[in-house]
Amino acid sequence: MVGESDARPQRLIITEMVLENFKSYAGEQRVGPFHKCFSSVVGPNGSGKSNVIDAMLFVFGKRAKQLRLNKVSELIHNSAGRQGIEHAQVSVHFQEIIDTNDDEFEVVPGTNFVVSRTAHRSNKSDYFIDGRRSNFTEVTELLKGKGIDLDNNRFLILQGEVEQISMMKPKAQTEHETGLLEYLEDIIGTNRFIEPLADSAKRLETLGEARAGLVARLKIAEREREALEADKLAAEAWLDKEREACAAQRLLSHVLAHQAQMNVDKIQGNQASLEGKLAYEREKLGQYSAVLEEHEARYDAACKEHAGMAAALERANEEFKEYERKDIAYREELKHLKAKLAKTAERERRDAARLESTEAEAAAAEAEVPALLEAAAKLGAQLTREEARLEAALEGMAGEGETLRAKLRAARAELAPWEARGVAARAKRAEAASERELVRAMRDGASSALEAARDELEEALGRAAREREAAAELEAGAGGLRDRVSTAQRAVREAEQEAQRAERAAPSRGIYGRLGDLGAVDTRYDVAVSSAAPALDHWVVDSTATAQRCVELLRSRGLGVATFLILDRQAGLAAAAGAPPPATPESAPRLYDLVRCGDERMRPAFFFALRDTLVAADLDQAARIAYGPDPRWRRVVTLAGEVINEAGTLSGGGGRPKGGRIALGTAAPRAGAASSGQDAAAELAGAEKELGEAEGVSSRAAEALSRAEAELTAARAALASSESALPRARLDAEAAAARARDLRAALPGLERAVAERSGDEAALRRLDAAVAAADKELEEIARAGAGAAAEAARLERELEGLGGEPVRRLRGALAALQAEIEGKEGAAAKRTAAGAAARKLAAKLRPELERVRGEAEALRAKQEATKNEFKALDEAALEVLKGRNAAEAALAERAADLADLRAGFEAKNREVGVIRRVEQDILAEMEVQRVAAKDEAGKRRLWAARAAAADAEMAEKWGEAPAAPTPEELAAASTEDLQYRTTLLREEMERMSIDLTAIEAWRAKDAEYGVRAAELESATAQRDEVRRAHEDLRKQRLDGFMAGFNAVSLKLKEMYQMITLGGDAELELVDSLDPFSEGILFSVRPPKKSWKNIANLSGGEKTLSSLSLVFALHHYKPTPLYVMDEIDAALDFKNVSIVGHYIKERTKNAQFVIISLRNNMFELADRLVGIYKTDNATKSVAIDPGAFVVGATGPAPAVARPVLAA
Repeated sequence: MVGESDARPQRLIITEMVLENFKSYAGEQRVGPFHKCFSSVVGPNGSGKSNVIDAMLFVFGKRAKQLRLNKVSELIHNSAGRQGIEHAQVSVHFQEIIDTNDDEFEVVPGTNFVVSRTAHRSNKSDYFIDGRRSNFTEVTELLKGKGIDLDNNRFLILQGEVEQISMMKPKAQTEHETGLLEYLEDIIGTNRFIEPLADSAKRLETLGEARAGLVARLKIAEREREALEADKLAAEAWLDKEREACAAQRLLSHVLAHQAQMNVDKIQGNQASLEGKLAYEREKLGQYSAVLEEHEARYDAACKEHAGMAAALERANEEFKEYERKDIAYREELKHLKAKLAKTAERERRDAARLESTEAEAAAAEAEVPALLEAAAKLGAQLTREEARLEAALEGMAGEGETLRAKLRAARAELAPWEARGVAARAKRAEAASERELVRAMRDGASSALEAARDELEEALGRAAREREAAAELEAGAGGLRDRVSTAQRAVREAEQEAQRAERAAPSRGIYGRLGDLGAVDTRYDVAVSSAAPALDHWVVDSTATAQRCVELLRSRGLGVATFLILDRQAGLAAAAGAPPPATPESAPRLYDLVRCGDERMRPAFFFALRDTLVAADLDQAARIAYGPDPRWRRVVTLAGEVINEAGTLSGGGGRPKGGRIALGTAAPRAGAASSGQDAAAELAGAEKELGEAEGVSSRAAEALSRAEAELTAARAALASSESALPRARLDAEAAAARARDLRAALPGLERAVAERSGDEAALRRLDAAVAAADKELEEIARAGAGAAAEAARLERELEGLGGEPVRRLRGALAALQAEIEGKEGAAAKRTAAGAAARKLAAKLRPELERVRGEAEALRAKQEATKNEFKALDEAALEVLKGRNAAEAALAERAADLADLRAGFEAKNREVGVIRRVEQDILAEMEVQRVAAKDEAGKRRLWAARAAAADAEMAEKWGEAPAAPTPEELAAASTEDLQYRTTLLREEMERMSIDLTAIEAWRAKDAEYGVRAAELESATAQRDEVRRAHEDLRKQRLDGFMAGFNAVSLKLKEMYQMITLGGDAELELVDSLDPFSEGILFSVRPPKKSWKNIANLSGGEKTLSSLSLVFALHHYKPTPLYVMDEIDAALDFKNVSIVGHYIKERTKNAQFVIISLRNNMFELADRLVGIYKTDNATKSVAIDPGAFVVGATGPAPAVARPVLAA
């Protein structure tokens, strides 16, 4: 609790709490506002006072079980009539203030905040800060930052918790209990050391056990080292002799290296002389080479010029081929123009003839009309005379005849208009019919031309398609022929291979083959394997019998000699061949392990040939391995083919490295199948028969080869023929395609011509209608004049009956004349109409004829232009042909010059070759000297390596690097004496029975002893360090606890004396040396009584004692607000007053919210918050007791902020 000082710092208070459907609070209920100092919550039992504290704990993040419930959803109000509420919410309103006096304060601006928590039916809850969604961590950090102790809950004393303090044991008996020691240490804060102390104690125990084990191992190592001392001394004596032998061997190596160096110096003198000769020859070679280069440059220039001329000839050939293709195209064009011009000329002739005939017909018709009219006039005059004669003959019958004639004249007058209309209608019909025939002829001509062009286009397209198909067939045939050639070539190769296989075929049953062919190595090791294993040329057979048969066969056929490797004799090597690869010096590979063998039966044979030979990168590495301490690896070969044999001699190297004795690659060859030795005799006996069969197979293979070669020749000939015919087919296809393009280009013009004649259909329909109208008009005229004609005919017949036979004859003559006149007049009308129709037809034919003539003229012009172009093309092609012939002649001439240049170049080249051979001879001699020098240098390096190895061995074994021998020592030393001394020392060493491993064992044990001692020292230091850290933690815990304990104990004494007015209380350590071993006793001496343990006090005394401790802890670690639930329940009136006044005094700088039913407690409060329950729902009202005036009349004054929730 904050101390009583005049300073009034800024502090946190709760202004009010808003509960919505929380436990017994239905709806939204406001509890408060709370006073800044002392607020008391009062109300009857069961009204919901403690729910105020539960609501506060709920907001502060306590779980449902800490609120005496099982689930969060049980916090939701659930009284009768209010079931089904989905959530409950509690909001606590905070603000920070600065006290101005006992009752007034100032709110620190911006410090108001509201912490809310909502519980849902789904047992989930949400946190909010000022309406913003938050979480438990943020809420607790916020409240802790404001000074509220949510870890130890010192601000809160629940109902019955005071009595629990009095019942605490000095120390918890189990980890789930809380004793007075744990209670105080939790508040003081030294419980943070408990877990680190436990961990350090556990680690200290572990390190102690480990150290004890190390002590035991150190003693064992010491005893084992002492047991090896005697063997070590014997081995060291042997090593002294070895040291002397190594020194003698070292000096011998230096002597031999010195001798090899002298030989190298001599060889180098010879090399210097040879280099002088070589320089002279090379100088001469340079002079001749310059001349040769000049000839070569001229020859190369001539070759380039020849190649350029050949390329020019090729281009000329290609250009001439292009002219040939154009020639074909022009010929096709001229052929097409000729055909088209012939058709156009035929149309021109036909149209001209038709125009001429039409014009002649019109002229003839027009010429006939006057004659016909004149004849009709003459006949009319004759008719008049005949009519006069008839009238004279009929004068006697004037009355009757006149009457009939009058009627006849009237009938004829009535008939005359119809006859005139008939003549005009017949003339119109004749004219329309003639014009119709002309239009139909012109339309059919344009359509025929279009159809003919379309037919020709279709035929051209078909021809082009056929030509393209033919070219494609030829090309496909060429591809097939190429495939045929490839197949024939492949057949030839296969036949050749079969023939070779047949030639190689020989009896091989029981014979696996040459050893080098039965395995493979990487290309890198070819020279090394071939140099180190001559046995790879041996032939592998299954048994001794097979080998003997093979030797007999070789002897009988005179085929020379061969070495056979009998496989069943190598059975003793199978175990070594199948063993895994051993560890080798410097990890050098073993030749045998590098061989990939396809048949595991061949493994012993390869082991026989290779054994334990190792491969080294160079001679230096080979010397280090071969002259090393392990005798197993005495034979070493380098990648260059230099071999150090088991006797120490060096072979190989020098000339060209040997290779090829074994197959190369990653795939292992398979051995041929061999039969067992039991039937080897029978197999060898059949070898002759198999050989004959092989010769037959070889003969058949030769025949197959001959047939394949013939097929290849035929295929090549067919391919050449196809390739020569293919260009012509392509040209024909191109020409047909060009003709089709021309026809396609001409179609639009013909279609336009047909379209232009589209009006002909309308004209034909019009003319057909005119003819039909004329026919209809004639029918109508015939029907209309039929009555008058019949009447006239009847009257004529009656008149003919008057006057007898003479009159009838006259009448017949008159009728004949009348008919003839009508015929002449009708013929004149028809000829007039025919002439008009012919004239109209001629007028239409003339422009058509002019168009056809224009088209023919255009075709002739195009034909002439094409002929000119064709002529120019021929002239250009002739020039190209001349150029090609000239290029061929120049190429032939240049080829002759090139031959002369080549002859001169080859002559000079032969001279340079002679000089180069001399140079090569010198180089060969120099190579011999170089090889000799290399051999001597190799020996020098070898012995120098041995000497260096001896130096290194002595330095390694005896810790000293001996000085190199002087030239005088080398000259005075005898190799025989040194070899004898070395041999003698080696024999003495062999007679000694020692165990060299004893030295290493002793050293190992000594090293182990040192390691064990170091480990023990390290473990001891580590244990001491952990022990110091553990003691530091214990001291920190003890010092911190005792400081807090003494402060709390002193304040407890003061609090208890103040509350009880004379009593005494004290916290005592059960074990004064270790407060954490037995815990703490809470001893109390009530006023006027003796000292007692708190557990032996009465209920009220326990409460007072516990409250004294609580108040003392508040002094030790104050908090801004305190909430207490019925802490005065067990106190009497007097003690309640004492506690109440104490709390009243302490609320000046802190906020207290106390739930109490004791009037002498809550009457001291600055504000009362009443809690009551109606209708199964809790409600609250807040009043300020100081606002009521005792004994006043009239209405009560208003409280500071009364809140009444109904």
